[in-house]
Amino acid sequence: MKAYDKPNYRQIRVTFLGATNTLGSRIKIYEPKRYNDDKVQSKVFSYNYSIGDVEDQAYKILTDNGFKVVARCSDVDNYILLCDNWGDEFINIKDLK
Repeated sequence: MKAYDKPNYRQIRVTFLGATNTLGSRIKIYEPKRYNDDKVQSKVFSYNYSIGDVEDQAYKILTDNGFKVVARCSDVDNYILLCDNWGDEFINIKDLK
């Protein structure tokens, strides 16, 4: 078996942005660039205190917008949601509501 035999998923990263003197707490959902000439796509949302958990907030935002989340993982700074949205089902991060 080769690596290319495995499904290729979109990596959507989520991080918490703490409150500042002028802005409340927020979460940032972003997709790292995939090619040299790409740009990081991101969108920032207000922190939802009724949901609380950052990963749950991002999951809700993504699934409410049609993303198919198939797996999750994390690193020291981010939650990472792996999504299967390519081709006709491709959704841009900037279009999230």
